[in-house]
Amino acid sequence: MGSGSNGLYTGTGGGSRPYAEHYGVYSKMLSIDKKDPDIYNATTGYFKNPTAVNLSASIRGNRFVFEGHRAEGHMTYVMDLDGNIIFGKRSNPNNNRKRAPHPTLIGGKDPRVQCAGMIVFKKGKILSVDNQSGHYRPNIKSLEKVNAALQKMCDKNPNLFDKNSIWRKNNE
Repeated sequence: MGSGSNGLYTGTGGGSRPYAEHYGVYSKMLSIDKKDPDIYNATTGYFKNPTAVNLSASIRGNRFVFEGHRAEGHMTYVMDLDGNIIFGKRSNPNNNRKRAPHPTLIGGKDPRVQCAGMIVFKKGKILSVDNQSGHYRPNIKSLEKVNAALQKMCDKNPNLFDKNSIWRKNNE
């Protein structure tokens, strides 16, 4: 799944923050990242993850496609301030042994999100999402926005979602 400096996912670590309309990077994480030039540049901020893709733009027929293949496994995602869900791998183009945290899906000095976490794809279909982001620590209530966006997508094309997903079950 995700990664800490040792490659293991650390999740929300200290728990989520109080609910807010949007979240900036948690100050402790920002402080750590500012010390790592492979993640944060004093002039430009967070690098932009080259694998980041808008979820809506990755639809091909009844599947989500990622890097030319059906999307598969656990990936990071954020919901930006415009309501776009952006997902990608945790690959750091500056050093493949280092992490690419959630803020890199947007990049810049102050990347803000409505929610962030992990998204799980199974055979090109969405199975689940969560709010597990140690960099943003969004409140579980923020997940309601993501669920609503995914439910709208499912209402238009339920075949984009695994039969065991909550969004598909909402349509039964």
